[in-house]
Amino acid sequence: MLEQGLVQVYTRKGRDMNLAHIGLCLRATGQNLRTFVMGLLPHPFMETEDRALSFLKPNVVVERLPLKYIPSDEDLHERDRDTISESFEHIQEIVYGGAFDIIILEEINQVVDMGIISVNTIIDLIKKKPANVELVLTGRNARGEIIEQADLVTEMIEHKREEGSWRIDGSNQEGCAGVITGNGKGKSTYCLGRAMFFAANGIRSSVLQFIKSPRAYGEIIAIERFPNLEIKSMGEGFILGSSKPSKKHREAARGAWEACLREIFSLNYGLIVLDEINVATQLDLVHPDRVREMMFLKPRGLHIILSGRNAHPEMKEHASAVFEMKEIKHPFHKGIQARKGIEF
Repeated sequence: MLEQGLVQVYTRKGRDMNLAHIGLCLRATGQNLRTFVMGLLPHPFMETEDRALSFLKPNVVVERLPLKYIPSDEDLHERDRDTISESFEHIQEIVYGGAFDIIILEEINQVVDMGIISVNTIIDLIKKKPANVELVLTGRNARGEIIEQADLVTEMIEHKREEGSWRIDGSNQEGCAGVITGNGKGKSTYCLGRAMFFAANGIRSSVLQFIKSPRAYGEIIAIERFPNLEIKSMGEGFILGSSKPSKKHREAARGAWEACLREIFSLNYGLIVLDEINVATQLDLVHPDRVREMMFLKPRGLHIILSGRNAHPEMKEHASAVFEMKEIKHPFHKGIQARKGIEF
């Protein structure tokens, strides 16, 4: 059980879903938290998402409203609008019932923006939720009134995306290099969610963590449930308040980079996430030129994701896709520390 449950909002500008809430399900499961996901609107990757989350049962429960796939907002049938509106009483029962630690309302921001559920109804839910329940609201076009009530808000912004290069389920055969950067929360959990999607589709995937130390983080524990998915924490912990990392950090980064190259050129993987590699290059733990060379020389069918704040300009220039996780609000600024199952 969480000692303190907050309200998170993940919103976006652009076409792609923010998969941070999928990665959060993995991390929370590793710390034995219980998560409920309510899918309010259909999306093209529902089957992949449900398959990925099925590996986290019984900790994760997924429900979806019985709507047909809607290609655009204007095509939403009045009957479907009624179904969504009528589901809110059930959502309230779940939030107030105490059976789950984390409640994720997928695409609720868009539902509110479409006028199906009112802003005041969501604000009332936020104010009345139990103190130990984490409420996560996802979807594009989050309303300002809801952002005002939230503790954490991240906006995912698409800066670059070459046509056909970036499919979140791994269905494109030619691999691409993507950059996930920005000062907002959700970069690593987005990457975890993306790796879960690939693995659920039978694509062998690996997550190499350049900064995190080998501790029992939630994702480390829960990832053992997944076929086709591996994770390695190869750092010495986060580097705070120093522009000159210690010798142990440099040695760990060198070892992580060597392991990274072995995996990249082994031809054993379809996706490799280099988690916090952008931080490592910023701190000169890994030289940007080496990363740029790797991006050019990687096997054609391999997908690479470079994550972490302060991505190097050359990495962004040579990537097929660049996404920024922009911080709108963060609970750390209120003195709220990292919580087991949410941040680690």
